[in-house]
Amino acid sequence: MLDYIVGALLYLQELKRRICYGFAVTVLLIIGTVVMWQELVVTYVVCDEDIVTVLSFTDDTELIVGRSGLKKSEDNTVITEYFDAQVKESLIVVTKPHDVLIYDEGKLIKIVTVSGTVGDAIEKSGIKLKDGDKLSVGKKVPVTENMKVDIYRAFTVTLKSDGRTQKLRTTECTVADFLKTAGVRVGADDIVTPKLTKKLTEKTKVQVKRVTYKEVKKTVTVEYETEVKYDDSMYEEQVKVERKGKNGKQINYYKKKYIDGKYDSKELVKTEITKEPVSKIVVWGSKPSLYGGNVAKRVISELTPPYRIDMDENNRPIKYKKKIVGKATAYCTGTVTSTGRRAQPGVVAVDPREIPYGSKLYIVSSDNRYVYGYAIAGDTGGFIYNSDTVVDLYIRGYSAAKQFGRRTVEIYVLE
Repeated sequence: MLDYIVGALLYLQELKRRICYGFAVTVLLIIGTVVMWQELVVTYVVCDEDIVTVLSFTDDTELIVGRSGLKKSEDNTVITEYFDAQVKESLIVVTKPHDVLIYDEGKLIKIVTVSGTVGDAIEKSGIKLKDGDKLSVGKKVPVTENMKVDIYRAFTVTLKSDGRTQKLRTTECTVADFLKTAGVRVGADDIVTPKLTKKLTEKTKVQVKRVTYKEVKKTVTVEYETEVKYDDSMYEEQVKVERKGKNGKQINYYKKKYIDGKYDSKELVKTEITKEPVSKIVVWGSKPSLYGGNVAKRVISELTPPYRIDMDENNRPIKYKKKIVGKATAYCTGTVTSTGRRAQPGVVAVDPREIPYGSKLYIVSSDNRYVYGYAIAGDTGGFIYNSDTVVDLYIRGYSAAKQFGRRTVEIYVLE
């Protein structure tokens, strides 16, 4: 019987039902009027397989054991750990000398003959238990014949959690059991290494990283989209903005993740539009281009040629009066040109002594990266006096003009 006490109680319950209870009732009826103010103590005295019920009005354990007749030898030990005169039923265990087999880390170390408890057996064996060592049977359990007692030796485990590092003694168990014993509670999102199901070994390092979350929100711009329409009354190279686009506003809600108080990552939880964006509407011409070749949709000029300009296989005009090769720059400022024309892509600045105002031109960069297209000589500038620049091209937007920079172009003076 590994748990002698539990077995004895179960046995006594059955014994009481069949025999002893009737006897106890009879005794109480006989003496009840005499001792009505005293409390009857029902004590089960157990010795190996022998169980005796003793009814008394005393808490003297020696007297109770004596009445049971079970302590017949001085070598027997009386265990009164479980006796309590304040309860209706109590227990006294009388143990005889028994052989107890003590195993240390699975190896049989010693056999001791002792009466009493497991604790008495360990003490008699002379085996020293260190801090954290555990026994397979409780020290207060009475010994039985050939009882096997295993000693589980503790080892040191390093625990890092909540900003501190500890060295704790424990026996072999899972990480989860170790943390429970150490009083460390682990949340569902906390990170534990090794895994909770991992068995501990000597010098294992257990770390618990606390995971917390914080909800934040951020207002961001929702960029408008561009819708394209086609108009067959406009040439292919023509384009106009029917409606300007307007950006919207959106609130993004994030869940930020922190590990041991340090930011780790964030997750977008939901979005909320607070201001709807307004799409930009652009109209492209679908009428056949006045330019030949493949240049129609990549010209910079916003002017429409007065007639079709036929191109050769290199996308250069077939018919023209004069060709000028020289340096070109770009500008984007001003609203009115020196000739009174509105400044716009297609109206270019020239040296009127070389290219007269009003000249119809077709301009393309020599490296073919820029097709300026059909242009009118309608402006001039100080560059004609202090540089070798032949033409200054109006390009919409500072960044676009800056990107063009200064490069060689071919200027075709049309008929």
